[in-house]
Amino acid sequence: MSSAGSRFSSPNQSPRGGFTLIELLVVIAIIAILIALLVPAVQKVREAAARTQCTNNLKQMALAMHGYHDTYKEFPSNGWGWYWIGSPNLWGNEQPGGWMYSILPFIEQGVLADSVNGLTGAAFISGTQTIMETPLAVFNCPSRRNGGPYPAPAGGPYSCYDTTGAVNSVPNPAGGMARGDYAVCTGNNDGDQVDSGQQYSLTNLPPAPGGYNGVCFRASRTTIVQISNGTSNTVLLGEKQMCILNYLTGTDGGDNECIYVGMDNDTGRTTFFPPLPDSLAAVDSLHFGSSHPQGLNVAYCDGSVQWVGYDINAAVWLQSGQIID
Repeated sequence: MSSAGSRFSSPNQSPRGGFTLIELLVVIAIIAILIALLVPAVQKVREAAARTQCTNNLKQMALAMHGYHDTYKEFPSNGWGWYWIGSPNLWGNEQPGGWMYSILPFIEQGVLADSVNGLTGAAFISGTQTIMETPLAVFNCPSRRNGGPYPAPAGGPYSCYDTTGAVNSVPNPAGGMARGDYAVCTGNNDGDQVDSGQQYSLTNLPPAPGGYNGVCFRASRTTIVQISNGTSNTVLLGEKQMCILNYLTGTDGGDNECIYVGMDNDTGRTTFFPPLPDSLAAVDSLHFGSSHPQGLNVAYCDGSVQWVGYDINAAVWLQSGQIID
């Protein structure tokens, strides 16, 4: 039988050591410092990944614009105005909706665009609303947000044609509308991208192109051979500036319409003004810009995507918006 003494600690054995309060506080302080050093590094990695995805989005859209050009021998127009949205089986300047609607078949979203083919009346309106509220990741920069759907402002309805040629009045979907973070370059014109005089008429359509000098604008029919400024020098698409507080509200002046709307600040921007970062203050909805810290991604007419800093020379940026040298 073992002795009792072997089952207990010796009176002379040292007690188990432990942390003092000071040691514990030192360890906590070290951990806090390490976390403080780690968080910015993680944020930089996440921003780099988001910026890369944003670049890929613009590359896909630029290739889609070229795919459209290969098929129809011209770049898509930016529609007729903000009272119109995309209508099925219409192309070129006869498409009242904007460029995002026109390139759907070229970004593997032909099924979505064709989902209303053959429908009329209430079924067509309901199907069009489904298209309006369906977000597509390619139209959104992950540094900023996904595509929603986000609240639709009071107003509307939009006009569009069904496949019989009948004009339909489509109310804003109750569940909100998808939004996009990119805009086509309408040129280097000084002024709003909205053509208010072209919003209401159902006669004399398609409307006259207007006084824009970029690649894609109201009822435009631009071809590559017209780009004498050089395709590698001329802006095709870019990120658009927004108010940070309005990312999810659907109320920003350049973000309050359906992504498939015709000529509007939501879908078109100008190089007359320099690109700017997103702001906590209200923005004028005319600038290109982004949520990235130092600049924005821009797709040029040769299909390349380049990083443009907010400090770009104003004259160079101005010139890059027009297709004619």
